[in-house]
Amino acid sequence: MYIGVILLPFFTVCDGARILALVPFPSKSHWIVIEPLFQELAARGHQVTVFSSFPQKKPLPNYNDVDCSATVPPGISAISIDQIRQVMPTPWETVHFMKEIHEDCCKILGESKVQHLWKSKEQYDLLITELFASDCFTYVAHKLKIPLISYTTSMAVPWGAERVGLPDNPSYIPNYLVHFSPQMTLWQKVYNIAILVYAKFWHLCVYDKHTQTLVENFFGETLPPLREVLENTSLIFVNSYHTLAQSRPFPPGVVEIGGIHIKESKPLTKDMQQILDNSMNGVIIMSFGSMVRMSALPKAITQMFMNVFSNISETVILKYEEPLSEAPPNVIIREWLPQRDMMEHKNVIAVISHGGLGSLTETVYVGKPMIGIPLFADQYVNIENIVRRGAGIQLDYDDLSEEKIRVAVNEIVHNPKYKDNMRELSRQFRDRPMTPLQTAVYWTEYVIRHQGAPHLQPASVSMPLYQYLLLDVIVVLAVLLASVFLVLYWLIRFTFYIRTPIASKKTVNVKKYN
Repeated sequence: MYIGVILLPFFTVCDGARILALVPFPSKSHWIVIEPLFQELAARGHQVTVFSSFPQKKPLPNYNDVDCSATVPPGISAISIDQIRQVMPTPWETVHFMKEIHEDCCKILGESKVQHLWKSKEQYDLLITELFASDCFTYVAHKLKIPLISYTTSMAVPWGAERVGLPDNPSYIPNYLVHFSPQMTLWQKVYNIAILVYAKFWHLCVYDKHTQTLVENFFGETLPPLREVLENTSLIFVNSYHTLAQSRPFPPGVVEIGGIHIKESKPLTKDMQQILDNSMNGVIIMSFGSMVRMSALPKAITQMFMNVFSNISETVILKYEEPLSEAPPNVIIREWLPQRDMMEHKNVIAVISHGGLGSLTETVYVGKPMIGIPLFADQYVNIENIVRRGAGIQLDYDDLSEEKIRVAVNEIVHNPKYKDNMRELSRQFRDRPMTPLQTAVYWTEYVIRHQGAPHLQPASVSMPLYQYLLLDVIVVLAVLLASVFLVLYWLIRFTFYIRTPIASKKTVNVKKYN
């Protein structure tokens, strides 16, 4: 349970509103983050219409599902690590891949069930979209003339800063695509700036124009520039929290909700409960999340882990999608793990993870030390945040060896500092005035109550870049300074010019006299 005021946001007054959410991204891990907000808004009496690839298993009151899975099939344990690393080998390629995969979702704009939204003249009070790569769905807020809230399922992405005036000073704020700590070396700062500028250029100068053209083809009309539409953003929810990420300035229009997806643990199945209860030497959970297919790991790497696990006394519960004949007796294979519920068990002593923010946040919440093996995107910086707090160990996927795995497992299990540091981090993470869900509900209803929240935006949102960077002021000061130096130069030169002829004349007269 989060510490603090629990009921405060539920004393606010907000009549039932009509909320539209266009979130058809196919990743289960992305959906898990924002689903609780939609469910809670419906439970509070709002009429919530959600376009997604993950319809509710059971109908909920006030919750209207529009299933997009036929157009945007959900991806669960469908991608191999090698496939991911081929398309995202470095941050430079990741910028482009993110845009391509998210843009595939935009095609639902051409479907009749989406175009019905404005053709039917139905009134909505708010649009919620995901801020990930393509901003195609934000044009729907423009069409319907309603406020816009966006969310990220990770830390803030570089191309989302300008629309809400979020400072992202690269001197101490590592961006989404790098894996540095805030205390960067000189060359890390150079690299951080290069990636930041590169990502912003492609998204804000190239892809935004492409998105506008794409949506104009769907709508069959000329639309305003995407930057003008994005200035309609009232609020951005960010799936981070300063105790886990870093302390950085946030304007009022950016709200951290890291941990929003964490719910009360559910009872385990009978067999899983027995496995955990009977594992008196401790349990290590190993999972690479909902997207990655672990059974597609290279056989050599899988064998390294099995060799290490065969020589420890702890039980290992492994998410693996196929039978694994080489698994030793202490390794339990399951195609899917209720990881959140399992980690609450007292016998779970460590977690091995890829560093996806959802599972990593759950690990921090329950206070279990971890071994992180990041694979792509923000997973590197997520693991870095754990390592620099002394709560985990990082292994390099490209440099794995049986010895390195053995050392990491032995250290995380037997060195108490990792457990102690993670428990302290967990206490800091939980200690808030409101839960992340309550925070998100409050600010969502805040935007509805005020029919948008442009007053939360700093002046920098509509300020030209040259003014934001004070280039105009620098030019004026440079001209003034140059003028002062120029005047001094001419004064000095003029002074010497006057004195020199007099001195020369006296010299000539002396020569004549002699």
